Amino acid sequence: MKSIVTIFVSVMLLSLSACIQPRTPPSAATEIEASSTPAPESNIAQPVVKTSMGDFVIVSARFADEVHGEKPAAGEKILLVILSQPGLERLDPGTFSLEAFGNMTHETSKGEIYILGDDGSRTISTMGGWVDEDFALGFRLPAAVKTYTLFWQDTPPLEIVVSE
Repeated sequence: MKSIVTIFVSVMLLSLSACIQPRTPPSAATEIEASSTPAPESNIAQPVVKTSMGDFVIVSARFADEVHGEKPAAGEKILLVILSQPGLERLDPGTFSLEAFGNMTHETSKGEIYILGDDGSRTISTMGGWVDEDFALGFRLPAAVKTYTLFWQDTPPLEIVVSE
């Protein structure tokens, strides 16, 4: 009887240990793959941005040749960072207040929302709003920049990787 109990306990411990996910240490940067269509069932964890309006997630990032008639100047490119809220594929323009978001970013950020490029450039967002069906922050970056790290107050730096 004792050997049956020992075998049973051993099998249970092995079964339980197989269910436990290994814990990866937190990193200061999280990669985002560019996509023009958000993937709601993606296996990639969406980075969370903490704000006074609640949490936002970065759904995707992409370059744009033009945004609402505005083109990048010579030597620049426009990076769009698409935001939503946890559990949502997209924000709803009918219920999400662009004005409240704008007020929150201007009042609480104090220049703390920016992209740091690999060349040392620090670019604040000069655009924010609806691009097609997505809510995006836009950054006019130097064209030579190859890596992009988003800094947002009260959130660890987030590396943005954009497929071209």
